[in-house]
Amino acid sequence: MPKTRRGAAFYSKKYTEEDILKAIEEVQNGMPKKAAATKFGVPRATIQFRLSSLFVKSKPGPNTVLTEDEEKVLVDWIITCCKKGFPRRKVDIMLSVEQFLNKNPRQNCFINNKPGDGWYRLFLKRHPEISIRTSEAVTAASANISEANIRQWFIQIEQHLTFN
Repeated sequence: MPKTRRGAAFYSKKYTEEDILKAIEEVQNGMPKKAAATKFGVPRATIQFRLSSLFVKSKPGPNTVLTEDEEKVLVDWIITCCKKGFPRRKVDIMLSVEQFLNKNPRQNCFINNKPGDGWYRLFLKRHPEISIRTSEAVTAASANISEANIRQWFIQIEQHLTFN
């Protein structure tokens, strides 16, 4: 009967990315690799590989449909609309991405260039500065609009237009 392993231990890193970067910085400043490895608790081979030309920083999984710059423009648009008092809903964001992909065709996994719920969820996860907020019921007191409120709104719009 073959031997079976019970409760096989998995290797877990005892160091962080920050430790690696500190060790690499020390090596570049003249510290030996072995000394940096023991000081920061990072394997010497890891430091050596990171310093080699073979290392390319990448994320696991497929690339995103929109580039980082395109997603940044989308995030800025969402934040700007919210500041103007027009918060964007999930449907608005997905439709704007669909329109963008229709105007700029590229290979993607969306049906008819329309992103799904999974894309939206991961988009929010990639950009924590955007959050979903639940609307509150408007009371009669807060629904009263005065002339001063309207004038203040126009001042804010004017400031926004001069800023942008």
